[in-house]
This record gives sequence, C-alpha cells and structure tokens, in this order.
Amino acid sequence: MKTYRLPCDWQISMPDHWQGEYDKDDGQCVFYPDDSDLTIRITPFQAAKDGVPAPMEVMENAYIRTIPASAKLRDVNLHAPAGFAVKMYENTVAEEDKTVYVIYAGYCLAGELLSVSIWATDKTECEQTLDILKTIKKVI
Repeated sequence: MKTYRLPCDWQISMPDHWQGEYDKDDGQCVFYPDDSDLTIRITPFQAAKDGVPAPMEVMENAYIRTIPASAKLRDVNLHAPAGFAVKMYENTVAEEDKTVYVIYAGYCLAGELLSVSIWATDKTECEQTLDILKTIKKVI
C-alpha cells in the first residue's frame, strides 16, 4: 500500500498498483487502478470565520447539498476518524451509454469536511473499494 498525504491534513493508503493525481482545477485528489474504470475522487474542505471553525451542521449541510437528489442514504459501516460523523449515499447514473454506480461518503466535523466519491461500472468493484476508505486518517 502507498500512503498519500492529502490537503487539509488528511491521508489515505491505496494499493501499490493504483495511480494518484491532484486536479488543481477541481481541488480533487483522484485515484484509480490501471486495469479498471473505477475512480475515487476526494475533496477536502476547511471553513472558518475569524479563526472559528464553521459548525458541524454547516459542514454537513454543505456536503448534503452536493449529493444528487436521486441518491439514496445508506448504512455507514466505515471507520471514522475521532469526532467525525460520516454520511453515505449511493446512486446510479447514466454516462456515455453505461450505467455507473456511485458511492458518496462525507466525513464532517466543525470546520472540516472530506468528500469522497467512488465511481465504477462494476457495482461489486465499487463496494469492495470501500475497504480503502478504512485507511482514511486525519493527521496533525
């Protein structure tokens, strides 16, 4: 496994054969295996006013507003860093005549939000990738 340091003091470990990139335009970290169409997109956010972190409810609402209305809330069976709440959704979208399965996970705390989405045409592969999210850590 290779460990990546993400913006806003986050880290995640990916299998050695995966590629990792930072998309400056979107502020996203993008990870994918060479032999699949699966993609993980991770976007960290921090919000504070005059040095005071935004309330957790504000961060959670900001995350929920990014989730498509067609997505369904699902049970969370992920480890969350201490103090963080996690919300998870799933959806299917049509993209270039293919059905794409998407899992969204949001890690929220006052002033902090980590938005993760997993995209794949193979639902089983998408579900198996949730194990990678267990490696997410907040490092200080």
